[in-house]
Amino acid sequence: MQEPARHYFKELRLQQFRGLLALSRHQTFSAAANSLKLTRASVWQQVRALEKELACTLLRTREHRVELTNAGRKLVEMIAPLVAGFDSIKPAFATAHNALPKTLAIATAPSFIVYELHAPISRFHALYPKLHLTFLERNSPAAIELLDQGGADLAVASRPDNIPMKSSLEYAPLTTYAFTLICPPKHPLLTKKKLTLTDFTRHPLILASNATYCRRHFDTVMSRAGLLEKTNIVLESNFPVMHFEYVRLGMGVAMSPLPPASALKQQLLHSGMVLRDVADLFGEEPIYYVRRKGEFETPYAAKFREMVMAQCGKK
Repeated sequence: MQEPARHYFKELRLQQFRGLLALSRHQTFSAAANSLKLTRASVWQQVRALEKELACTLLRTREHRVELTNAGRKLVEMIAPLVAGFDSIKPAFATAHNALPKTLAIATAPSFIVYELHAPISRFHALYPKLHLTFLERNSPAAIELLDQGGADLAVASRPDNIPMKSSLEYAPLTTYAFTLICPPKHPLLTKKKLTLTDFTRHPLILASNATYCRRHFDTVMSRAGLLEKTNIVLESNFPVMHFEYVRLGMGVAMSPLPPASALKQQLLHSGMVLRDVADLFGEEPIYYVRRKGEFETPYAAKFREMVMAQCGKK
């Protein structure tokens, strides 16, 4: 008598959820398999078994990439916190046995580290001098992506209102940065009583690269006004601290989101540069403390979050 076929994926299993999450992040079977250290066939089997169990199509293949269906996106939103919570059991258990690894990896922009996070980092290091801190210096889109992929414990990053929040992450608002002009004294953009978007096409501009949210926002605003092609961008730099140096060199005027009060602003003012708020034209950029949903928060991460929130006047 022939032995009945074995069903390796008869019931919903954590590894199936991991396979679907990996596909949602990497969008190819090969990349998803590499991230899970499995074969392509294993990931394919897991997701197909999941579809069979739930009686719906979760993804579609388009050439060499995969796309989630509406059902697939909804399931990913539901299971991401569950998987993160399950994966956090090990560090939670280690904490209970006083064996927690003394590390904390923070993904954020260099300018945040130097200025906005300077005080909390200093106090945090004094409190935990033996903790191994790792700063993963990324612009905000890259920092959030790195956190989502598990490459960091937390992130401090900007996220404009038109950029959707990742369902697997939890965003706590910290502050807002107003778009601000950095100009040499007596520049025409400072003497004009009311600026218009057209004024920005008449002078050479120093901006962040289009890999950043603030630059994408600038391009969107100018594009909607039909002025993007008329702008003269002479230099790109992702470090606001460098913008005033380029302005001092006479290369143009710079624009960057800046906090209401910071060491960076004081440095700009002491250098002889003049700042002008242009939030009425370009708005403000929200800054968030970001961590993965459902994941166990180590005592170190919790204390750092508490210090950062306090620095920004949040509870």
